[in-house]
Amino acid sequence: MRELVLAFEDTVLKGKNHFFDVDELEIIIDYYFEVNDRHPLEVAVEYAEYLYPNSSTIRLRRAHLMMSKEEYAQALSVLNRMREAEPNNTDVAYSLGVANGAVGDSEKAIAYFKEAATDGWMLGRVYSNMAEEYYKLKDFDAAINCYRKAMESDSCDDITIYNYYDVCYEAGRVEQAVEYLEGYVKKNPYSREGWYCLGCAYRDLTLYEKAVDAFEYAIAIDKSYVDAYVALSQTQDYMGNTSEAVTTMLRVLDYSEERDKVYHTIGSLYAREANYDTAMAYFKKAIEENPANAEAHASLALCYLEIGDTSTAVSKVNRALMLDEATPVDPNDGRGPHDAPGNPDVLCAAAMIYDAIGEYYKASEYFEQMINTGLYAEHQCQLYTQFLFNHQVYDIVIQFAEESLEVYPHSSFYSTYLAASYFYTNRYNKARKMLPDVSPAMLAEICPELIMHPLLGPLVPADPYNNSDEQKQ
Repeated sequence: MRELVLAFEDTVLKGKNHFFDVDELEIIIDYYFEVNDRHPLEVAVEYAEYLYPNSSTIRLRRAHLMMSKEEYAQALSVLNRMREAEPNNTDVAYSLGVANGAVGDSEKAIAYFKEAATDGWMLGRVYSNMAEEYYKLKDFDAAINCYRKAMESDSCDDITIYNYYDVCYEAGRVEQAVEYLEGYVKKNPYSREGWYCLGCAYRDLTLYEKAVDAFEYAIAIDKSYVDAYVALSQTQDYMGNTSEAVTTMLRVLDYSEERDKVYHTIGSLYAREANYDTAMAYFKKAIEENPANAEAHASLALCYLEIGDTSTAVSKVNRALMLDEATPVDPNDGRGPHDAPGNPDVLCAAAMIYDAIGEYYKASEYFEQMINTGLYAEHQCQLYTQFLFNHQVYDIVIQFAEESLEVYPHSSFYSTYLAASYFYTNRYNKARKMLPDVSPAMLAEICPELIMHPLLGPLVPADPYNNSDEQKQ
């Protein structure tokens, strides 16, 4: 491949004479696809079309080039013409599957992928793409089945295993994933991704000791596997072993190219323990490694807020906001086309700090920006709910909590805030319906009037902090 590419570049750039057959040009074009070098790729495709204008394999590469440039309508036009000429060409069928999936026609894409699978070639890639289309249709059973077929193929790639577990998690099939992944790592004991995903499944079932073992296996297979270190540290943190979690993150420093993020994670671990001095030291290390790390500046600002230095907190969070605005949007960060730009961690920190100094409107604006990113975490949703409730914006609390309960059914947090907001807006019947799902201790803190209400109160323990038999009686 190296000799062919060098010969091609000598021919095109330096005018040397060299003959290339179709197979050699395919190799050259595929190389430029693999390294994602757009300009020589386009030159190679044009050169190949000039030499072999009737070659179907070269036309197929032209279609692939169009898809890489998101010119899907043009690609579909080329592929449909090829389909008419070669109805049994499974490579064309596969490409039609990719193109139709890209334009949102999942059912048609699946039909083409099924046809492409008949030749038994590159089944890992075919079934993985098919699974993605089933996932778009919310057919989780079919998606899981296709991902398993892809994982059982010799051509399975790493991302397939991650996607398999993600779908299982979203579909609530974590226990099934554990059973399958346990069998998978027995057959593939050196699959670091298999052990990693098995560890994630154990962790999500709160089987923390098993999760630790699985992540350590993944690290033993590949000592530079940063994701496994991070997942191991998170699991140790869930177990209450902060010191072990920190030690694990320190091990990552030898392998991670993003040392600032490692230091930031360590700082966050100490911040959750209210060890603000140590946390600040690590946040400052993160900033030294990467002065443009907006999240580290925001986390440092929150530490200053916790120790009572509000002026420095405001200064630091403003710096974080400025850096966040200057950060280019990552097209691979999961943001949808209608989501607003911005880092939810930075925006949430700004909202909390401005709320603490009494600037309600600024705080509200930053919380709304955070929600509009579409990338916020659940604990940030809860902070927003508390902010609205504390400022007695009960109607918006009700709207937001009702929407959140659709995502987190039977959440005692949202049920409690919803019951209290219904009560304070005189919607007693709705408040009564929420009471079976509330947290009595939380309700006693945020809405004691409801507990003492002559009609509603009897449904809530009189003393939510005391569950003795005498108190119940």
